[in-house]
Amino acid sequence: MLSQAATVNLSNWTFGKGNNVTVGSPVHQGPAGGFKGSVTFAAAGEAGFSGTWSDFITYCVEIDESFRLSSGEMTEYSVVAGATYGKWSSGNGQGNSAAATADRLGRLLTYVGSDSTLVDSADESTSLQLAIWNVIYDQDNSLAGGQFKESSKKGSYNDHAKTLLTASMGWTSTLDVFVLAKAGSQDFLLTRDSAPGIALTSTDASPVPEPASLALSLLGLAAAGAASRCRRA
Repeated sequence: MLSQAATVNLSNWTFGKGNNVTVGSPVHQGPAGGFKGSVTFAAAGEAGFSGTWSDFITYCVEIDESFRLSSGEMTEYSVVAGATYGKWSSGNGQGNSAAATADRLGRLLTYVGSDSTLVDSADESTSLQLAIWNVIYDQDNSLAGGQFKESSKKGSYNDHAKTLLTASMGWTSTLDVFVLAKAGSQDFLLTRDSAPGIALTSTDASPVPEPASLALSLLGLAAAGAASRCRRA
């Protein structure tokens, strides 16, 4: 059973509006990048999460769902462990298991969290969104081959996404990966430090704190189209 619902309120792009991308498969055309806002967990707690994170950073995990930026509170989100997230259990046609996808995302975000300069601009935020989608919808480390591709070639973010994917392969994840999930709406990434004894409850930390935690403990990933939409064409 899923626990009580969390409320998400995303107010703006994290590093400025994301770059327009053209990806497939699934197909998406529009800006991609991180978002910021807040998330409030149910009073009884959501999988060990509680309180309000006022500097929440997130990216979307689905290309075929949508949300509207600055639309106010988005309610009834449940916290689901990445290793049991149903949409990853299907493997997205690539044979990836939910557990393997969560581990790969954990390694990617652990690597990004090791150096705050790796993602600190709109271009690099676009790169991270693309890298996340590539983990979810593909098995390689390139945006030029496999099932998931970015074909606009209008910027250097593809190269940086490949760098992030390739470099993170050698890292061990120090993060537990979760998904803020709601049927019929865009789902968002959420992580926390997996070190024993550490229980993140609420935070007023900067969106880009010191390397080890990077506020990727506050991270969820989201990309969208003109009205902050992620959808299948």
